[in-house]
Order: sequence, then C-alpha cells, then structure tokens
Amino acid sequence: MKIIKSLLLILAVSFASPGFARQQVIKADGYDYLIDVFLRPLGFVEIIAGSATFVVLSPLTAIASIPAPKENAFVELAETLIVKPYKFTFVRPVGDYNYKAGLEK
Repeated sequence: MKIIKSLLLILAVSFASPGFARQQVIKADGYDYLIDVFLRPLGFVEIIAGSATFVVLSPLTAIASIPAPKENAFVELAETLIVKPYKFTFVRPVGDYNYKAGLEK
C-alpha cells in the first residue's frame, strides 16, 4: 500500500510541475466579462462581511497585541478583510483574474 501511495504522489508531482513552468498571457473574452458580472457583487458582499468581521475582531486584536506589541496588527487585519476585497472589486480590470498590481502592498 505504501508503494502505491508513493507512486501516486510521484505521479501527481510530475504532472503538476510543468504547469508552473511558464504562465501564459490569456486575453479576456466575453465569458470572462460575463463571469465578472457575478464576481463584482460577490466582492462587494465580501467587503461588507469583512468590515463586520473587522469590527468584531478589533477588540480581540487589541488584546492579542498586548503581550508582544505589534504596531501594525490592525493594519494587517484591515488589509486582509477590507482592502484586498475592495481592490479586487473596484481596482481590478474587468475580466483580469491574474491581476496582482493593485493587490500588493
């Protein structure tokens, strides 16, 4: 049984590694725009849910920051829950799902 699992793992890794070799640039077509029509409202809902979660987790973040003072704990929390969904929803070009420029710090 160990041999079969090892063989399957080696096989999976060998087929997965060529996928990382080179990323192709794909132009957006009509289907990408159609999918984006559904993703933008979901991103807006994610912004609202992230804002509510940020409000709920803020006291816990303050308590957790007391022992080891971390100056940017609130900034990191806000970046993860609010800013990244905002940039995904409003900054990212339509139909571009590999957009990373606006999502980086």
